[in-house]
Amino acid sequence: MAYIAGVELGGTTCLAAVAELHHPSKIVDCFETETTTPQETLTSLSKFLKEKLASLNISGYVSVGIASFGPVDLRKGSKTYGHITTTPKEAWRNSADIVGFFKSEFRDCTPIGFETDVNAPAMAEMAQIVHDPADPPTVVYITVGTGIGVGAVVGGAPIHGLLHPEGGHMMVPPLAGDSYPGGCAYNHGCCVEGMVHSKAIAARAGDNHEVWEKAGYYLGALCLNITYILSPHVIVLGGGIMKRKVLYGIIRRWFKDLLKGYLDVEKFKTDEGLASYIRESVFGDSAGIIGALELARKEACDT
Repeated sequence: MAYIAGVELGGTTCLAAVAELHHPSKIVDCFETETTTPQETLTSLSKFLKEKLASLNISGYVSVGIASFGPVDLRKGSKTYGHITTTPKEAWRNSADIVGFFKSEFRDCTPIGFETDVNAPAMAEMAQIVHDPADPPTVVYITVGTGIGVGAVVGGAPIHGLLHPEGGHMMVPPLAGDSYPGGCAYNHGCCVEGMVHSKAIAARAGDNHEVWEKAGYYLGALCLNITYILSPHVIVLGGGIMKRKVLYGIIRRWFKDLLKGYLDVEKFKTDEGLASYIRESVFGDSAGIIGALELARKEACDT
């Protein structure tokens, strides 16, 4: 049996998992650890994967997929390829060579796929949608937690450019009556991350139910702006904040209110259609780690 490994690096916790090569969504075993320092966190993940090799009685993984919080350097010709760069997490900022670490831990010939922690689950979501291989759907994945990340797969491939999408820092108009100044670590003011990430939610805790209405507005505006730019077939939202399920309905309502009937798209006209357009992941809370495993599967098939 051939196995692949996946690593999901998150702002609060990190995961490592193992799956069969052609079944990334069927996890054989998984391990979770807190995100502390790069050395401590990565060593814990590597230790689990090495111990799993021994228990499976195999010499190595076919490939490894790493889905990381960012910003990260995805340019393979760059001297800092595989690094986390200007993250708000100080211990990881411009000091964590993620790909280099795992190359040194495993065989140099083991293919390693490296992506953002939002592009990877977008890839996994796309793989679950029945489509013509010549005409793959455009899929957007948004994580809402310690930070807000936006990943997108267009034409069957994750979007890369000068860097990668950083839609969580998209600027949106403040909601009328909202005096919160924003909690973005880079002082962006009214960017979506600064208004909705976990620290912002905690700071607004006194608002009780109103905090979710406000969060729904900013996320609804984010989804609408993404729709105007990329015209995706589906927008998937996940992450710790989205465990508050009431948010999905609020986001859809604000999306429709802000759209004001501008786009003549049938699914935008009904609650059922919007529910299929802005939705939860088919993988539930496992979207990130399954995204990493899908990345490993694709890396193995492309090598």
